[in-house]
Amino acid sequence: MSKKAVIILAPGYEELEAVAVVDILRRAGIDIKIAGLDSAPVPSARDVKIVPDTTLDEIRDERFDLVILPGGLDSTETLAKDERVVDMLKRQLQGGRMVGAICAAPTVLDRHGLSKGRQITCHPVCRQAVKNSNLSQDRVVEDGLLVTSQAPGTALEFALRLVERLEGSEKMEEVNKGILARL
Repeated sequence: MSKKAVIILAPGYEELEAVAVVDILRRAGIDIKIAGLDSAPVPSARDVKIVPDTTLDEIRDERFDLVILPGGLDSTETLAKDERVVDMLKRQLQGGRMVGAICAAPTVLDRHGLSKGRQITCHPVCRQAVKNSNLSQDRVVEDGLLVTSQAPGTALEFALRLVERLEGSEKMEEVNKGILARL
């Protein structure tokens, strides 16, 4: 049975982070859904519109092996203020399941105490917003159930690390043979 993941998009998301992660996880055979806050096409920071597979309300009670938040300053702020998103993240971690966040999105985890005392990374422009977590300069950081990354330029590494965590290093290496990312 394939692993299940969801990536939650809000207006202003970083398109490279969203598309790269969805692409890599699908190449690995992971069942990843794109969830919007509603059913409308979701515009990115540069107005690339993605039609979500589903809405947050339709999937918020489903069990996922991984919940992913892409970055983007506007998107991150919207996600941080959405009680449905915060509740889903809390239940995910309480259930012993993974959360991935990249760019500005790790600040959502920090703001709600979900990464308290843990090591995370985020985009350098967002570092001052991190108050409760231990910041790392690494491009991708794993600490327990959390996997965080810095920016669009680290999206492939981030996605491959998620594949490795869900499906193992052999699957990650198999996927990377087709894309040739530096690891």
